[in-house]
Amino acid sequence: MLCILQSFVFILPTQAQESTRAGVDSHKFFYGLHAGFTESKVNFYFPQSGGVQELKEGNHSFFVPGFRLAVIGGVRLGDYFSLRVMPGVSIFSDNWEPDGVTVAGVPGTKYNVESVCGELPIDVKFHPFRTGMLRPFLTSGLCYGFDFTTQNKEVIDKLQIQRLDGSDLRYTCGVGVDCDVSFLRIGVEFKASFGLLSPGTGGHGSASDFYFDGGPSFSIGLNIEA
Repeated sequence: MLCILQSFVFILPTQAQESTRAGVDSHKFFYGLHAGFTESKVNFYFPQSGGVQELKEGNHSFFVPGFRLAVIGGVRLGDYFSLRVMPGVSIFSDNWEPDGVTVAGVPGTKYNVESVCGELPIDVKFHPFRTGMLRPFLTSGLCYGFDFTTQNKEVIDKLQIQRLDGSDLRYTCGVGVDCDVSFLRIGVEFKASFGLLSPGTGGHGSASDFYFDGGPSFSIGLNIEA
């Protein structure tokens, strides 16, 4: 993606850069699409002595790949800031096998850990300067997520699918670079998110003696805005 963005810098003439810059930056409101790949950490927990303990200090935690699709809407707040809303859906799935786990109540079988999560992130985008057609930026904000897979408990128990939290509030931060092409703005963005709510103690409505909880997640994606 970065190579493609760099090629635009050398191919398009300087005159086109100036006219494009004026056209894109003159938009008070903007909208677009986002598509990206994610890596989400999943932590293994089990209740012990009335509290919540992480199994062997996270030695059985693992990362699950996935992807995210979202729409972008926002408003510019002057020359250096903009406010964005990026509602979308994140999907990931992976198998987990409790090798070497000696906790009572954890059966020796494979479990499918999956999530279909609707997300509503709101962040502030800070773009301090421009160099040619490129404009680096930083983002910071909050994201509320709701896991749709928690709604069908019968199917989940039958297929031995382990659920994550039904809802979650996360802090997000990111870094990226935009490139103005014609009357579009194409950007590459790397983002990280961290949960702000502590894990529960009841196995999320399941009778299981253990459960999973979503940890930090990381993503890289492509934005197309107009």
